[in-house]
Amino acid sequence: MADFEVDLAELRKLKSKLTSSKDRMEESLRRMKDTGPKNLGKRSLDAACEDFEDDWEHGLSETKKRIEILEEGIDAILKNYEKTESEIHKSLTSSTGGR
Repeated sequence: MADFEVDLAELRKLKSKLTSSKDRMEESLRRMKDTGPKNLGKRSLDAACEDFEDDWEHGLSETKKRIEILEEGIDAILKNYEKTESEIHKSLTSSTGGR
């Protein structure tokens, strides 16, 4: 019989890394808006830069949405595992008379 173990500390680390990634993406989007193509010279170059910025912004926004979904999922997983572990602990404690 195979053992199954969930490392809650690792799940918390993963969530922290996802949150950090999302924060960096948000900062990138802010900086991009602040420094975006503003009359670099040639219209074709300005248009190409604007297209790139639009595509990049869309990609980062979509990635951010997916990270938020993962964060919600990890929160639910952590909550359910912690609840289950607590209930198991209570059950074992009550069945052994607190020993």
